[in-house]
Amino acid sequence: MSGRMKGDARRSQILDAALAIVHTKGIHSLTLREIADRVGVSEAALFRHFKGKEDIVDSLASMVFEENQFFPHGEAPWEAMENMLRWQLENFQKNPMHTSILFQEDIFREFPSVKQRFDLRRSSRSSLISQLIREGKASGAFSADVDAEAFSLLFMGGLRLAVLEWRHAGFSYDLREKAAPLLGMLRKCLEVKG
Repeated sequence: MSGRMKGDARRSQILDAALAIVHTKGIHSLTLREIADRVGVSEAALFRHFKGKEDIVDSLASMVFEENQFFPHGEAPWEAMENMLRWQLENFQKNPMHTSILFQEDIFREFPSVKQRFDLRRSSRSSLISQLIREGKASGAFSADVDAEAFSLLFMGGLRLAVLEWRHAGFSYDLREKAAPLLGMLRKCLEVKG
């Protein structure tokens, strides 16, 4: 068993172990025994920090969701979307295990509270993109014909597919290389015809 550790450090160690298990073995292999073995503590020790497996998964999802939030900093609409996509790809490149939480439907089926938060996050991101499109249209930077909700689906769907392909390829290439071609196609959708 590992030595005594302060509460926050142990809690973080438990979450890191849970994330590694989900990433390498899948959500169905995540058990309190497996987590305890990885951390080097007893199963009972886990209950000093979490109520149980669901609490661990919920806390893990919260951690991943918080680390994958992007907020524009006053840029013009296109620059904000470009920065958002580049930032997200960069963040996944640095933290590929996050994709095991954000892109695994089994977690959402087994843990409805995680699905609810994911749906809220997705809705918030979609609303942000739609708002940026409306701002770009109002300023004349984007074509008046662009459907904000449809563009949001293209943006988020393109990002999702790029990440899923990267996962299926075993993270074998630099995900950030997908930014330029994705952004190029997205930009063409917004061009003012002239």
